[in-house]
Amino acid sequence: MFNLIKKTVKNSVIYGAGTLSSKLIGFVLLPLYTSYLSTSEYGTLAVVEITATLLAAVVSLKINAGFFRWYWDKNFLHKQKSIFFTSIVLLILVSTILFLPVIFFDKSISQLLFQTSKYSYLIILMLLSTMLQVIIQLVLYLIQLQEKATFYSVLSVVKLLVALSFTVIFITQYGKGINGIYEALIISQIVFLLLTLKFVFSNMKAKFELDIIIEMLKYSVPLILAEISGILLTVSDRYMLNFMSSTSEVGVYSLGFKVSNTIRVFIYSSVMMAVAPLIYQYIDKPNNKRFYSKIMTYFALGSMIFVLFFSLFSQELVELLAQNKEFWGASEVIPILSFSIFFGILKDSSLTGLNITKKSRIIAGVVLLISMLNILLNYLFIPIWGTTGAAIATLISSFVSFVVFYHFAQKSYLIPYEIRKVILVLLTGIFLFYLSTLSNNFSFSLKVIIKLVLFLFYPILLYKFNFFEEVEIISLKRGFHDFIILVKGKK
Repeated sequence: MFNLIKKTVKNSVIYGAGTLSSKLIGFVLLPLYTSYLSTSEYGTLAVVEITATLLAAVVSLKINAGFFRWYWDKNFLHKQKSIFFTSIVLLILVSTILFLPVIFFDKSISQLLFQTSKYSYLIILMLLSTMLQVIIQLVLYLIQLQEKATFYSVLSVVKLLVALSFTVIFITQYGKGINGIYEALIISQIVFLLLTLKFVFSNMKAKFELDIIIEMLKYSVPLILAEISGILLTVSDRYMLNFMSSTSEVGVYSLGFKVSNTIRVFIYSSVMMAVAPLIYQYIDKPNNKRFYSKIMTYFALGSMIFVLFFSLFSQELVELLAQNKEFWGASEVIPILSFSIFFGILKDSSLTGLNITKKSRIIAGVVLLISMLNILLNYLFIPIWGTTGAAIATLISSFVSFVVFYHFAQKSYLIPYEIRKVILVLLTGIFLFYLSTLSNNFSFSLKVIIKLVLFLFYPILLYKFNFFEEVEIISLKRGFHDFIILVKGKK
């Protein structure tokens, strides 16, 4: 078990570098955005980004999910290259058919979203970028399935550097604003595709697998509804703030979301790059359910460490990232959104049983209901509490989503999750965060010291409550000992 976990951690670190680099651009550029963009412009950027996410979900047909599920199926191992060829051809055809007509309605879309047609060019850029991203995502899935973690990370870093360089140039030197952000993104996507051309063609066999793609679509199409509903669950807060309040409120809220969402990027996304292939590879392996159980436990622990950090230091982080005081209200929603992401990660972990048993229709139905709940809560809370209301709606929806999915997943495929430990992780984090709020009226330096002490005290509390197993403690001590030896050796 620990050899498997060790392998997973190793690949997670490598994937983490890639995932971090690809997502880091949005975080690294926050000081630039908040300096050169107003809260209203930043809100506009956020609305365009979430619209692109929704469109990508529709255009992709969730082929990526089907491809992921079928690629290592023992009955189709000899058809891996033709399955990849079939998938990528289908994505190119669908994206072209759907997006080309939409381009002619760019002014109407701009008017619908922002009550002005001046963002029509931005809409066209967004559509083009979305088409490229759908194809890139399938290529990344293939790299991930083949466990080429280093290749994945190198490509991601190159893509980041290209996007980062052109974004800075377009905004600071040419004053292109939001348009420059998307132009830089498209350039980086084209560079990525050029760098992967050889890899893509070497993994293709020009044969269209009609029967297989039909089976994949039967599995993946129901997930489109789940994907859209899931995205709505994530982005409806910003859409409703946009229509019920203003793009300035969206901008402030989006900064808070961007900061808190780094928890999912750093912890969940990078680790799942390594874990996801193993989940399917180990379906029939002995002791697999303990592995699945530990995934949730370690995700809960890792994510809560970040949740606690971002919650404790939300004000300091926002003031560091944004010199413009109009953005500082984002610190109020970061703790709420961070805890909602914690429940979102638990929900994703609990889906293992439903994914293994291929019960995608249950996933689709539940996500649709939860997204409707989220929209209702936003409708009720935003007029009363504004951005805080939107964050609370997200937190409640995320908690309900985890509970419901956990129930259905366990009925489909029982996994002995360590729920007591998960609850311990959560309650300990909430308790320490509550203690930190008692220092709000203290001086800045004293307040930071208190928060730091509380943060460092977190693993000690878990240890006192017997969270760690003996074998885990021994492994941690051995790892720490090896680290000390390595440091001393370098000296």
